[in-house]
Amino acid sequence: MRTQSGNFGFEYRMLDHHELAEMLPGLGPSVIGASWTPYDGHANPLNLLHALHKGFVEQRGIYIPNTTVGTAKVAPGDFRLAVGGGEIGAPKVVLAAGLGNATLAPLFGLTAPVRPQRGQILVTERAQRVLSMPTTTIRQTVEGGIMLGDSQEDVGFDTSQKSAVMQMIARRAVLSFPWLRDLQIVRAWAALRVMPPDGLPIYDQSERYTGAFTANCHSGVTLAGAHANLFAPMVAAGALDPALELFSAKRFDVPAAA
Repeated sequence: MRTQSGNFGFEYRMLDHHELAEMLPGLGPSVIGASWTPYDGHANPLNLLHALHKGFVEQRGIYIPNTTVGTAKVAPGDFRLAVGGGEIGAPKVVLAAGLGNATLAPLFGLTAPVRPQRGQILVTERAQRVLSMPTTTIRQTVEGGIMLGDSQEDVGFDTSQKSAVMQMIARRAVLSFPWLRDLQIVRAWAALRVMPPDGLPIYDQSERYTGAFTANCHSGVTLAGAHANLFAPMVAAGALDPALELFSAKRFDVPAAA
């Protein structure tokens, strides 16, 4: 079966319990079915972050951690940012500061109405390889640990963990794969997603200050293809890509959109 998503179709199948159990041995009887697509995958977040940093530096990027943008002097094609006790000047700037974009974007004639959404994750002890593919909320890493999650909580900037939510995640996981009850939880954490009002990404170029762009989304890994193949060329060309135009923040301004 094929469905249409934007300008590109993708393949998927709807599976009943029997078909799914053949693909995922040990599936619990509570799971009645699922959707499946060959495009799904899993990236180790720590390895990915290390690779991104390494690639950035190798391409002569300069990484300045543990600092914030103090002030910004903004003019079309001339941006000067106070960072880490110094100043960085550039003809173009991309705001990819996550939740910080909500404050930074207006300085550059942009809007980024993003809000925090907390998600919690549990990780089990290492187990013999049992999951041949990732699922939305249960996946096994190459090291053997199984990641369980997630949650969607509107709690502002609170990154604390809540036992009731952790219990819900664990219960849902055991209903999906009953054998998980025999594994110990060794790690757990909470983090904040960058969530636009409609859950879809925001890509924009400033009309007032040419050369200023913004990128906002809650899953940079999932959308890496769009960032590399559409957004980056858009920044290099200095013009909004028609394929990304629908993701402008203008969609939240009803009078302007009309």
